[in-house]
Amino acid sequence: MDILKTIVEKLKLKELCAILFIATTIITFMPEKWAQLIKIETFRETYQTYISLCMIAIGSYYLLQIFQFIGQWILGRIINRKKIALKYMKEDMSTDEMQLLIEVFYDETNKCFHTTGQIDLNDGRKAALESKHIIYRSAQVSSFYTMFAYNLQPYALEFLNKNLKEGNIELRKNSFKYDLK
Repeated sequence: MDILKTIVEKLKLKELCAILFIATTIITFMPEKWAQLIKIETFRETYQTYISLCMIAIGSYYLLQIFQFIGQWILGRIINRKKIALKYMKEDMSTDEMQLLIEVFYDETNKCFHTTGQIDLNDGRKAALESKHIIYRSAQVSSFYTMFAYNLQPYALEFLNKNLKEGNIELRKNSFKYDLK
């Protein structure tokens, strides 16, 4: 019993379920001659109901996991975070939100947008940018209790820098103009 307890502690639950599923499948579908050869035919006949129930339960769980993975993959292709973010930036982003992106992520000396910046906790302009997957909070710890580190999503960074190079974003001393494409 101690050996079994040690094995259970060392292996994770998913690994144990996989081992159990493979073992029950092999025992269930093994030809009669092989079962007699390794002398498990009486064990199989005695406990076949429980073996089959175990195999069905774990197999159902694995099928559910496979269907969830496929569903999320298909949904990810249809409803893509990148598409949502770029569409929002092109069509619906307000001037205040663009101003926040310029204030936080634009580097005046290098004339380009950078990935990281700090946004005040009380700044409400970040909410829509976060919900539309344009920025994300990169740290859960703040500096001075009010400033949190945020990052631009890679596709948003690329999009902003491309529009900056193409002249779709014009930055002046105290103002800016943009028409993102």
